[in-house]
Amino acid sequence: MKRFIKIVFYCLTFVFALSANAQTKVKAENPEEIELVSIVSHLALVNGYDWDAEDVGVDDYLAEVDSTFAPYREHPIVPFIRKKLLNNGFNWHFPMHVALRLHIKNGKIKYDKDLVPDFDDYYDRISREDEKQFIKLLQNFYNVSHFHDFFVRHKALYAECETAMQRVIEQVDFSWYDSFFGPRENSTFHIYTNILVGPANYAIHQKRKDGVEIINALMGCCNRSKQGDIYYDTYSTLPIIIHECNHSYCNPLNEEFWSQLSEKMEAFFAPNAKHYTDEAYGNAQYVLNETFVEASVMRYLMTHPFDFTENTKRWLKVLKVSDEQLEAAPDKVALLNDAYIKLLTKIDYEDKRFYMIHDVIDALGEREQHRDLYPTMHDFMPRYIEVVNAYKSK
Repeated sequence: MKRFIKIVFYCLTFVFALSANAQTKVKAENPEEIELVSIVSHLALVNGYDWDAEDVGVDDYLAEVDSTFAPYREHPIVPFIRKKLLNNGFNWHFPMHVALRLHIKNGKIKYDKDLVPDFDDYYDRISREDEKQFIKLLQNFYNVSHFHDFFVRHKALYAECETAMQRVIEQVDFSWYDSFFGPRENSTFHIYTNILVGPANYAIHQKRKDGVEIINALMGCCNRSKQGDIYYDTYSTLPIIIHECNHSYCNPLNEEFWSQLSEKMEAFFAPNAKHYTDEAYGNAQYVLNETFVEASVMRYLMTHPFDFTENTKRWLKVLKVSDEQLEAAPDKVALLNDAYIKLLTKIDYEDKRFYMIHDVIDALGEREQHRDLYPTMHDFMPRYIEVVNAYKSK
């Protein structure tokens, strides 16, 4: 239960657009570029990559990373990250944003020339000069640490992560995105696994020069079973995948209409500014993005219930449902899912302090009941703005 709450709590996402194509198979991947950048970020104690063994979930891999690369903790890339990059925003999702711009081929680290270079305000967090120096130092680290040998030795582990995550991905109804938010075209997305990001989860939006938009969701949440097998708990991981994809729709809507939302949200943000900032929600728009995204997750779960047949007794305890309540329920699936949604919403409200969450959930339900008036979420935004601005602090 403790790890479940941490995984949900650290669902950190920064992404702006996505079109879900239900006909395209989404595959889990764990490429070398992501592993390389996550490890140098770990050595530099970057926020989002400096977790303890319990949070990482696969403590034997963390121990191997630390022991293998201990001789390189003073490699020039480490002080460069700490002195030049950290203060400009090289933390949480951004190292993965850098990693997903790179390709390693025949031992050489190259830029992906097919990508639009400054898409999604990439260079707001790193200068072009610092980026070039980072890649130069990264290449040297790759060479002197014999990183590729380490990566090859652990390919079976990475493949196990991919297979375990794929089992969760296969349960996601990707067609829901177009039906809930409105259809989009000319985009694709990928889901990546990475052990070192622990309970955190990131998403990075890219665009190719041919106009195709790419959403890359990078998932932590990894753990080992008592038998030693890698697994991703479906009940905590699947909602986070939904969360990642929701950002691609919710963030740009909030940004487009921010002039009508900012005054209310700045006043809302101020009393809890330190809490939000400590949890990587560093401004009022981030908080509204997260609230909108999480409310949409709840609407997904309301129409896509879990059966909770895996370890039902455990879930009765977690959800605080008694055997008597379950036995008396006319619809056991509905009872458990209602309790599950209440648990997630409670975490949003009490731990994350997304105090508008209930209002936005209800508003989105209103849109579902009146699709004739609001064919897309963009059409619903005037009503959404009313709900946000009408919120009264508790």
